Amino acid sequence: MLQGLIILLLFQLSGEALVALLGLPVPGTVVGMLLLWLGLHLKSGPSEGLRKTSTQLVQHLSLLFLPAGVGLFFLPPHIQQHWPAMVGAIVVATFLSMLFSGWLLKCFSKGNG
Repeated sequence: MLQGLIILLLFQLSGEALVALLGLPVPGTVVGMLLLWLGLHLKSGPSEGLRKTSTQLVQHLSLLFLPAGVGLFFLPPHIQQHWPAMVGAIVVATFLSMLFSGWLLKCFSKGNG
């Protein structure tokens, strides 16, 4: 499991380094994820250690969102006044991402059926 975690962190570090060196307007984690996808595509899939690590991380994904959710309670007062708009934006964004994910799944599963 440690090997898989090191691989994931190295791809994240590579993405962050590329963004810093090239001045890209994209988060380094996104670039790292694209590099990981490219590496997995070229290698025809993850190693067993990476697969186990990824499975464990996905199973505990809700714990990774906890700090962001707690941070909402400590916003400055002038932003706290707009909580209905923030809740609305979160609900709409969640709904749209679910629709988009479903559409992508439908598109990609046509070729596999």
